[in-house]
Amino acid sequence: MVGGGTAGCVIASRVSEDLERTVCVVEAGPDYGPRGAAGWPTDLLDPRGLTFSHDWGTGGEDDRSLGARVIGGCSTHNACMAVAGTPKDYDEWGDAWAWARFAPYVSRARAMLEVCPANTRDPAPMHIAFLEAAASLGLPFLDDADDPRRPMGAARIPVNVVDDTRWNAAFSYLDRARGRGNLTILADTIVDRIVLDGGRARGAITASGEQIDADVVVLAAGAYLTPAILMRTGIGPESELVRHRIPLLAALPVGEVLLDHHGTGINWESSETLNQVTADHVRRTGPLYAPHAVVKAASSACDMGSWDLHLVSWMNAANGGDDYEASVGVFHMKPASAGRLRLRSPDPRELPHVVRGFLDDPSDLTTIVEGLELARALAEQEPLARLLGREVAPADEPLDRYARLTMRNYFHPAGTCGIGRVVDDSGRVLGVDRLFIADASIMPTIPRANTNLTTVAVAERLAELI
Repeated sequence: MVGGGTAGCVIASRVSEDLERTVCVVEAGPDYGPRGAAGWPTDLLDPRGLTFSHDWGTGGEDDRSLGARVIGGCSTHNACMAVAGTPKDYDEWGDAWAWARFAPYVSRARAMLEVCPANTRDPAPMHIAFLEAAASLGLPFLDDADDPRRPMGAARIPVNVVDDTRWNAAFSYLDRARGRGNLTILADTIVDRIVLDGGRARGAITASGEQIDADVVVLAAGAYLTPAILMRTGIGPESELVRHRIPLLAALPVGEVLLDHHGTGINWESSETLNQVTADHVRRTGPLYAPHAVVKAASSACDMGSWDLHLVSWMNAANGGDDYEASVGVFHMKPASAGRLRLRSPDPRELPHVVRGFLDDPSDLTTIVEGLELARALAEQEPLARLLGREVAPADEPLDRYARLTMRNYFHPAGTCGIGRVVDDSGRVLGVDRLFIADASIMPTIPRANTNLTTVAVAERLAELI
């Protein structure tokens, strides 16, 4: 297993259930052991907001994260949103991955992650007011955020949070496998490339030059780093490999399609009322949960009976913790634009170069502007209106200009090794024997959902196929 992130933990746990097989997980970051171990950093356990202490860093024209470098991967530092896309999203992947076949794996992923209906029973007043504002605009409250029969509305966010702990994939999957004698975890080890012999994978070579032999190699390094490993191996676009003087072993469009939800948001300054009610809430319940609620809405371009916008309520302390700020993130959940990923150099210690490609399709801007207008409409509804201070962004800036200047990703990279482009329906790299990919990079299109739950479900299914 190359990568001990979300998908890697799933695959390693499932495959090692067969005690006649040996499994070695090669993870670039640290392994802090099982949940009960004392070494787990507090910020990785705290589900109240995002954390980037174990971040790979950035690799493109922006300063956005390329994911977590630690056992459990992005499930150790994300916002714990455990939601799924529409059945149609998965039907797009082809008959082998159609919703009727894939749904049981999504259900299994929810059960393993111990998904609960909300991250807290005591949300901040701003989050409660956000839900009430949505109801005032005619957006119904959704008891089940993923109910396909009710595509639009407002909901508390389902999350993988257990006992106020971010319940990452290492806890939910790997911990149950740690005592098995056939499982080895090799932490703090960067993989350079895959060893190929006559069209068959034979193992991997680390950045330090060590060769690890294997009968089957599974890449699960994520949508940014899996394609980089493939290209350093000699599997990728011919022009890219020639540029770096890497011998071409298999010409495949690795990294040519990078998918991600993207958007921006609206920010309001602190108000006396917001500060007072939030401070009272914190004294009563403890630290804030930064996110809590989501509105699923449809732009004018959206397919009938579906949605293409996420509006996420967010609270955070400001000015040293004495004041509080409110914002609403607005994200396009089915963008037409795509980016690409390239090697910066053949050095495995250098991160790949990410070309985001946001708003390359003009229709995406129209959808995001409509989302910003909806966020403003929500802010005008009581009781949310009385909590919010002056709008500080975009304020007087034209919405289309503001969106272009502030566009950011939703931390959901996918598609760089898509089914039908780089892998077959079972995750096998086209034209290469015993080399599989089992992470979000194989998603040929992006579902209308935060991708962590779907990634777990993908890995569950591929574990059976592998």
